[in-house]
Amino acid sequence: MKEKLTISEMAKLRGMTTEALRHYDRIDLFKPQYVDPYSGYRYYSIFQYEILGTIKELRQIGMSTHEIKQYFDQRNFKKSLDILKTKHAELLSKVNELAELEENIREKIVYLGEVNRDDELHEVSFREIKSRKLMTLHEKINTNLELCYGVLRLESMLTEKAPILASNRLGIIIEETDIRANRYEEPSVIFVVAKDRAKIQEQHLKIIPGGLFACIRYNGELLRNRSESLKKLTNHLEETGYHMIGDALQIMQVDITITDNPNEIMFEIQVPVEKKASLNL
Repeated sequence: MKEKLTISEMAKLRGMTTEALRHYDRIDLFKPQYVDPYSGYRYYSIFQYEILGTIKELRQIGMSTHEIKQYFDQRNFKKSLDILKTKHAELLSKVNELAELEENIREKIVYLGEVNRDDELHEVSFREIKSRKLMTLHEKINTNLELCYGVLRLESMLTEKAPILASNRLGIIIEETDIRANRYEEPSVIFVVAKDRAKIQEQHLKIIPGGLFACIRYNGELLRNRSESLKKLTNHLEETGYHMIGDALQIMQVDITITDNPNEIMFEIQVPVEKKASLNL
């Protein structure tokens, strides 16, 4: 065992690179304790191991070299504790952000795995869907240009991480009166389905009650190509004894964030329905 260590020996002892130690030396964060008066060669002391270990740990919790220099400047118990508390709060915030991001990505992976079924395209199905909160500007969209700017405005109102990428949450509202009048390509209001915990200003909030929905999926564009699917859906309702009881939702299922193939772009139309009352003769 020896007291004086070369830069390579100290770096190896602490599992660091020699370049890191040279950088700490240049910025006066951690300097060798001894300088040979004849050769000018610099040596660290084994007794400096604790300081270097502290620097390494502070770097691991995300402190910059500038913050670490402040940490070592005239240290005392209270100052060190306050700095660590501040850094802990920052780490907790990052952990929460990462947890939210992980949750969103996990949900999208599960969703995309379920939606990738060609046998469900262009077929009407009935599904119970829970109540949803929509965030909307209550402005009708006439063109793809207006759609782009409308989506940007909605995204700016969200505080989530990676909120609507491939998320089954972006869509438009098709008014019941337009469907009944066979006006399938009328301008529509865009929306984003909000998370349950999201806080939405009242003027941008629309509640969609839970219940039974008739659904049909198709490939095409958001503001076009829905006429055929709406006709098929409404005909199916008439044949099976159901009727609409509210506005329909057209929701993006697979979009350009996932694929460049236009044939893979997918939407689902969801129409709230109920069974017609039977007549007792």
